[in-house]
Amino acid sequence: MGATKQAYKPDELLPDNRVIEQILEGDSELFEILMRRHNQLLFRTIRSYFQESADVDDIMQDTYIKAFEKLHQFNKESLFSTWLVRIGINEALQRKRKLKKQYQLQSIDANDCIVLQIPDPTDMNPEKKSMRTESVILIQRAIEQLPEKYKVVYMLKEVEGMEVAQVAAGLQLSISNVKVRLHRARNMMKDYILQLVDPSDLFEFGNEKCDRLVDAVLRKISTMKGWGAR
Repeated sequence: MGATKQAYKPDELLPDNRVIEQILEGDSELFEILMRRHNQLLFRTIRSYFQESADVDDIMQDTYIKAFEKLHQFNKESLFSTWLVRIGINEALQRKRKLKKQYQLQSIDANDCIVLQIPDPTDMNPEKKSMRTESVILIQRAIEQLPEKYKVVYMLKEVEGMEVAQVAAGLQLSISNVKVRLHRARNMMKDYILQLVDPSDLFEFGNEKCDRLVDAVLRKISTMKGWGAR
């Protein structure tokens, strides 16, 4: 019996350029390596333009197919991730233009969520886990309300962790433009989050906290000399 084929794992990969060389030499199955390595990056890029899971999946597939077809055009002096992001953005924008012609208005479903890779320590207690979940949802909502051109910059830089220069190259913007958009995105997210909070609710000391303190103090002074004598 032949050996069972094992899926490629991202942490076992050769450098992208070497993988591409082998693909161009005829080992097309190695394209799986590039897909597994860059799936998260491409997903977050496309997710900046579309929220429907079906749309994101279709665009990712179209992007990979186009990347495979044009792999011989890849300039090895640049990063494959940057080249892939550019293809993905072009595919997303083409789809938006097509949908706009068909429906005149892009219908957006805000139910899908971006999964932020925030560490979740195993020793986190239930209260902290609940707070983490609420924080992630709040941040996701803040990202969702960003205009598209700011959302994609924030997604690539802060969520995906790309360098500013990489983001600039992928979006074909100047580094200063990327920095400006990132700064504005952060400020818009901050303003959005603050609008959701009533300042009068901050550091509130009432209800159960108030009751517990009053009861504790009354129990304490009831034991003091002279209590109830007056």
